[in-house]
Amino acid sequence: MGRLGYVPGGSLLHRLHPVCKLLLLIIYTGVVWTNARLSYGAGLFGILVISHWAAGLGFMGRSRRIISFSIMIFLVQTIFVRQGVPLWEFSLGRVTLAFWSGGLAAGAASVLRFLNTIGSSYLFIATTDPNLLAVALMQAGLPYRQGFMLITALRFVPLFQYELIQIRRAQMAKGIDLEGLRPRQLAAAVRHLLIPLVLSALGKVDSLAISMEGRAFGLHPQRTYRVQCPVSTADWLTLLLFPLLLYGLGRILG
Repeated sequence: MGRLGYVPGGSLLHRLHPVCKLLLLIIYTGVVWTNARLSYGAGLFGILVISHWAAGLGFMGRSRRIISFSIMIFLVQTIFVRQGVPLWEFSLGRVTLAFWSGGLAAGAASVLRFLNTIGSSYLFIATTDPNLLAVALMQAGLPYRQGFMLITALRFVPLFQYELIQIRRAQMAKGIDLEGLRPRQLAAAVRHLLIPLVLSALGKVDSLAISMEGRAFGLHPQRTYRVQCPVSTADWLTLLLFPLLLYGLGRILG
């Protein structure tokens, strides 16, 4: 999975209404977590892979952490779920490990559930412009004061990430070692990084508050929008057909 963030594109998923994609994500995630069948989870994973391909995104491209966590989930389920038929057993000194058929099935189902959840969330983030999502939510009925909080958070997160990198480089240039630290030194290193970052964040928040007050933000109950997000016929059809697709898949694999 590539870098987390919006990836511009012209696919059908990119062109869908942001609120429509949010509802599709909620429906998909709800189905993933309410259905524990292994065959159905595999079918949902197939739909997810096809959706990534249709959107021009690579699935599991550079996701070593996700793969490692999936392996850990599988091993934990396999070792601790003792159901079905015992398949293999071996001893490590005083510890005896046994693998059961039920554990293998539970491990595979848990991994599919994890990958479906992470993959669908990444697909939503990669195909949805965050600013357009906030505007669409506000036009759908979200109060624009709360929408502005969402836009501000989405814009400040990458800025704080960049500033954290700059602060880290400045501290290392001053001779402060921030790598290979012992547990006792970790608290001091965190203090060297967080104090400048918090002071910088407070300064930006203060400037933003003065700017909002100078422009009388929140004075009027409604606001105008430079960008309009109308709901198209394709959005309504997608919202109608997607649950039918999931239901049909469940009937076929049931």
